[in-house]
Amino acid sequence: MSRILRATVLCGALALGACTASAPAAVDPNDPAITATVDSLLAVALDGAARADADRALQVVADSGEVTLLVGNVMFTDLNKIRSGFRETYAGLEKQDQTLLEKRIQVISPGVAIATIIGEGTYTDKAGWTSEPVDIATTLVFVKENKGWRVRHAQQSITR
Repeated sequence: MSRILRATVLCGALALGACTASAPAAVDPNDPAITATVDSLLAVALDGAARADADRALQVVADSGEVTLLVGNVMFTDLNKIRSGFRETYAGLEKQDQTLLEKRIQVISPGVAIATIIGEGTYTDKAGWTSEPVDIATTLVFVKENKGWRVRHAQQSITR
């Protein structure tokens, strides 16, 4: 093999090596700083639900861009409609009581975390009637944005 051909092959190999993407940094799925932040936001949302305060419950949701809420077989993507629906529902409630049975926060990347919650709850209407307990399963996708961590996707299933 001639020196020119060897030099060309070597330069090509070096160029290819320089073009390969480096492996992404490992992410701790239990990153304590991120899980603590997400956990504190969950506490805000649960406090809002407990008080039947729609605005507080939705305080953790992104206020612009795409937001998706799935409840049963209904999908909402407009935050104004989501907020209006929460306000309408909560207008008839005095409070909600929820017991968290299991919670998992998993960090997917430095800017994405998923919270999965299993619980049980009741609601009390303005007349004082309290529902039978229902099982609640919730999944929330948090995304780190300019204003901090916000929910971009939520799914909730309620069964008796």
